[in-house]
Amino acid sequence: MIRWIKNLSLTTQIFSGLGLGILFGIIFGEKMLAVEFIGDIWLNLIKLIIVPVILLIVVTSIGGQSDSKSLGKIGSKTIGYYMMTTIIATFVGIAVAFVFKPGVGFNYTGASATDVEIPDDLSLKTFFTNMVSDNMFASFTEGNMLQVIVIAVLFGIAIIRMEEKKQREQVLGWFNYMTEMLFSYIWMVIKLSPIGVFFLMAGTVGEYGPDILGPFSKLLGTFYIGIFIQIFLVYGLFMWITSRVNPISFIRKSTSLWLFTISTTSSIASIPVSLDVAKNKFNIREKIADFVIPLGSQINHDGNAILLPSIVVFTSQAVGIDLSIGTVVQIVVLGTLLSMGGGGIPGSGIVKVLIVVEAFGLPIEIGAMAAAFYRLFDMGITTANCLGDLSGAVIIDKLTPKDKEAEAELKEV
Repeated sequence: MIRWIKNLSLTTQIFSGLGLGILFGIIFGEKMLAVEFIGDIWLNLIKLIIVPVILLIVVTSIGGQSDSKSLGKIGSKTIGYYMMTTIIATFVGIAVAFVFKPGVGFNYTGASATDVEIPDDLSLKTFFTNMVSDNMFASFTEGNMLQVIVIAVLFGIAIIRMEEKKQREQVLGWFNYMTEMLFSYIWMVIKLSPIGVFFLMAGTVGEYGPDILGPFSKLLGTFYIGIFIQIFLVYGLFMWITSRVNPISFIRKSTSLWLFTISTTSSIASIPVSLDVAKNKFNIREKIADFVIPLGSQINHDGNAILLPSIVVFTSQAVGIDLSIGTVVQIVVLGTLLSMGGGGIPGSGIVKVLIVVEAFGLPIEIGAMAAAFYRLFDMGITTANCLGDLSGAVIIDKLTPKDKEAEAELKEV
């Protein structure tokens, strides 16, 4: 029996763990909460190594560039693509919320108020200031990924600017060796995915029960329609135009990734899986994947861009308040700023939803009710974000010329 299980692919094992977790959660209910900690331990084994992994792969990716000019070309294409898809995702979220009207008919009877602290100093100045750490060890300890990315970029550029070629190669070689060691560790932990996924899903379903959707089922349905539109139409169209990648083929090849994101709801923990899929399923060049995907995990928030207007419009419809498109766009802009500058804001993503709901005078109680279902939203958020990162890698790889100099550089790296 054990030998038969080992012969199954990791994707099949993860899917089986996911299904069994849901089944056990339905059968045993809240009893499964007692063992959910096993899944949390597994997830922590992945998260504990994420900061050094991100630091090392971004440093080696940037440090391996032939010069800062080539870095600028790849970086500008990457940021441009992610900004474009996030703007589109915002309007997708607005459109589906207005079309399907998830809040109409919601019986709002009021709930206990939830206090959410809104930062008074929110501005572009504080946002960009907070991007640059004054203590890199504090950034590592706090897990401030945006600051870690900036630190890694600066280190990578410093390697490019080293005058002695031999020293530069030695420094870059050390980073490469450390990266290989960390990936050896992370894949050792990922082999435990079926077990971790089983306990995480069993605990989630056991806590909320089969009637978990309740009155929020329409909101969840509306949100996931937006997610499917973003994945199949937006990403699919961009990849078909630039790379002739069929959307169905894209989903099929990335099965191990979206199964992982649905199970873990962690974009950061999914980076090693994203990189593996990018390099082995889509044959994306290593320097492209190692730069685009970690960067995307920090600046690409398409799933959040769909969720924010969905919940805000749901809340306004529940209390009979009409919102203009301009107002909803302002809400999403504020939410995006909060999301990208989230290192200084306590709490999970749902807290940011509550902040924008209250900031525009809507009842925060309804947003607080949605917090109980955040894991279900987060499955779609994480999946859209990570598939967006992967689609960006596919497109940037296609748009980056494979000249002789670039190919020689790839072999050296």
